[in-house]
Amino acid sequence: MDEKKEISFRVQRFDPQLDTGIYYDNFRITIEKGVTILRALNYIKDNIDSKLTFRVFCQAGICGSCAMRVNGVSKLACMTQVWTELETSSENDLILIEPIKNFSLIRDLVVEMEPLVEKLKNYYSWVKPKMPASEMGKKEFSISEETFQKYDQATDCILCASCVSECLMMEVNPEYISPVILLKSYRMNVDERDAMNEVRLKKVASDKGVWDCTHCYKCVEHCVKNIDIMKGIHELRHEAMTKGLHRSEGAKHAQAFFNDIKRKGHLVEATLIPRTLGIFKTLKMVPTAIKMFFKGRMPPVFVRSIPHKRYVKKIYKNLKKGNYSSKR
Repeated sequence: MDEKKEISFRVQRFDPQLDTGIYYDNFRITIEKGVTILRALNYIKDNIDSKLTFRVFCQAGICGSCAMRVNGVSKLACMTQVWTELETSSENDLILIEPIKNFSLIRDLVVEMEPLVEKLKNYYSWVKPKMPASEMGKKEFSISEETFQKYDQATDCILCASCVSECLMMEVNPEYISPVILLKSYRMNVDERDAMNEVRLKKVASDKGVWDCTHCYKCVEHCVKNIDIMKGIHELRHEAMTKGLHRSEGAKHAQAFFNDIKRKGHLVEATLIPRTLGIFKTLKMVPTAIKMFFKGRMPPVFVRSIPHKRYVKKIYKNLKKGNYSSKR
């Protein structure tokens, strides 16, 4: 006999034509083990409330349309089991369903994706062939196996925007390039058939670009395709540094980190801001610095001795040489 359970789905609702703000509806239905979140929502729409609105297309984890937050985490509804989510629920037999974050809300679980589409356009998220148009179709435009292996995993991205939803930087600055665009930029830039490498890299390395990533690793943690997005971000940063694209504030901030670890084995926070922003912009922050001082939030001018910092410097040297061993 199939295992069944009566489960409550608390779903965020919003109709811009009727509502002044969001609210939550509770739908209590009987679910068999093995049913996905999407199947449950389809049942609610078909049998209880036909006005419930959400995106869905392939229902097989390929198109990315049904990305939504389940119990506070961005996932694909078509690939997420109800029974599994009950294990992480804050209340017994209840599952919370909300739209993905960091996008404007249109209705219920549907968000506005146009800003992400515009970023795909602005950052040249496609390959511009090196091969002349007159030669197209006459012969194969092949790539090496080595190049293919570099970007193979990145091609699994389905633009579901779960990584954008979980990105901490996107919460602070909606104009930030976003992890998915950085992944697409990496994929295009390592393709040896592409003719826009320099143009794309310069765009990506500008302000609000790759240097603004805070290394929270949320994008990697919540990627529905298990793509190592941070690997692509690190590769873009390395390429930008190698090609001299380090004049943005983010690049200077990262370089200050590298220099401190190389020379000191620890961060020198007291001089981090002037090395990042320059003297003129730093002077503008004096009022803020005074407020921070009285609240006890200023970094120490003199750093006390830090145990084992010589080993940190040794790790840095090993990394520079390509030796990843950190043994003492």
